[in-house]
Amino acid sequence: MGHHYRAAVVIVALLGGCATDHYQNVSHPNYGDAEYKTDLAQCRKENTAITTTQGYDVQIHTDVDEAKAASCMTARGWQKAAK
Repeated sequence: MGHHYRAAVVIVALLGGCATDHYQNVSHPNYGDAEYKTDLAQCRKENTAITTTQGYDVQIHTDVDEAKAASCMTARGWQKAAK
């Protein structure tokens, strides 16, 4: 069972590596991963709604409108990079 487990871990790791999308900024070609993460955090924050539900206890939900956040990223010049 040890060999099968290790093989499964390797396969999952390889597939996970393939699933990562990379983005580039067409307006600022020198921008890298740090700028992408900063812009993504700002776009998600700008498109976040916080709701409170009263009941037996108070629940606070944070909901991000991912479609609007993606539009924000596109407006900032980010596009999926060709592999």
